[in-house]
Amino acid sequence: MSPPIACICFDLDDTLWPVNVVITRAERVLHEWLLSYYPRLARRFSSRDLRKLREQLLLQHPHLACDFSTLRKMSLHHAAERVGYRPDFVEQALEIFLQARHDVTLYHDVLPTLQALHGRYRLSTLTNGNADVNRLSLSAWFDCNIQACQIGVAKPAVEPFHAICKMLAVSPEQVLHVGDDVTCDVQGAQNAGMQAIWLNRTREPWRSETPQPPTIHSLTELLPLLT
Repeated sequence: MSPPIACICFDLDDTLWPVNVVITRAERVLHEWLLSYYPRLARRFSSRDLRKLREQLLLQHPHLACDFSTLRKMSLHHAAERVGYRPDFVEQALEIFLQARHDVTLYHDVLPTLQALHGRYRLSTLTNGNADVNRLSLSAWFDCNIQACQIGVAKPAVEPFHAICKMLAVSPEQVLHVGDDVTCDVQGAQNAGMQAIWLNRTREPWRSETPQPPTIHSLTELLPLLT
């Protein structure tokens, strides 16, 4: 690939770990906590009800599409008011959720790949979600980590990608972004001037009208593409 790559940037959810099972478990943990300490709310709002409430609030506040933590707190605030609780527990509730949200199981190919790349390239992460790499043992492998909420706009907008470049003092052409989402990761990175690799773990067909980028089905296939 040309020009030479100086930095490799990874998406997080469904790239380094499967996310659906994590969110489902974290929401269950939160709901069980609510049932113990705020039972009126938990009995009135199931995890599914709270999800629907967040969807409604997102329609009213589309700017929160890049800030899931604030959106979750807002939904709990609204739910609390509806059942007569003071919403002063919301920060604690979010932390209960986030603790479980960071209980992730890495794909088997993640650590070997990071070990192979570390020291040869600068490594970074970029996510639209509220996973914080600094809360994981994984953080030692990365030079910088950005959540879209820190920038104020989500991928596929170019701003989060350019923020990576600014933090690492590299040009977009020197960055290779690896992610599972065709729109947010592949096309977003390309629009920002970066190189991109599609991590297609589930072997989905390429459905975009744009040319298919280099594609891998496991991170073990990444290093051979770089040599």
